[in-house]
Amino acid sequence: MANGTGTTERSSRGTPEGRSTGPFTSDDPAIGTYEQALEHIGRRSRRYLADVPLGEGSVAMFAAMVQDPNPAYWDRDVADAAFGGPVAPPALVQATVLPLPWRPGGAQQAEFAVFAVPLPGTTLINVSTEAVHRRPFFVGERLSCYDEVLAVSEQRSTRLGTGHFVTSAFHYEDAAESSVAVVTNVMFRFGGPEGGEAS
Repeated sequence: MANGTGTTERSSRGTPEGRSTGPFTSDDPAIGTYEQALEHIGRRSRRYLADVPLGEGSVAMFAAMVQDPNPAYWDRDVADAAFGGPVAPPALVQATVLPLPWRPGGAQQAEFAVFAVPLPGTTLINVSTEAVHRRPFFVGERLSCYDEVLAVSEQRSTRLGTGHFVTSAFHYEDAAESSVAVVTNVMFRFGGPEGGEAS
């Protein structure tokens, strides 16, 4: 998702003025200057609603894949006693809100604010992720999410190259738009023209 790990070379669709047009994704982020990027601090994406509610099958499959023995994921009576209903591993909060890759009539296209930040860097790497879960995520819930750009650092030089650190927060909310979890992510964008600012 928007905040996955690993390093990948990205294509640059910038014009000579350092601008490009959306939609913007992790594979094709906006290209521009640091000054332009600062204008994006505080901007949010639109709210995206999960395509389907969380199912018990997804919980069981995830717990099986990571070999999580937590009885709350395997025994309905334990979950009812501990939480008042069947719950999901916290990691599924992010996974279940991602749009389905295909569906009849066309898949939902997610466009997150963090990838619309115009910077010269065309390579992205995830640096850190911090998740705060406000309450359990229950089977049958259908969450929504949006992201917000929190900060863009000045140009920094690292062993990977020269670029900028971009901090964003993904907000996951229930049907009443009450917070279920907030995931804060720091991403390093580097590379591009001369490894620095776009011309």
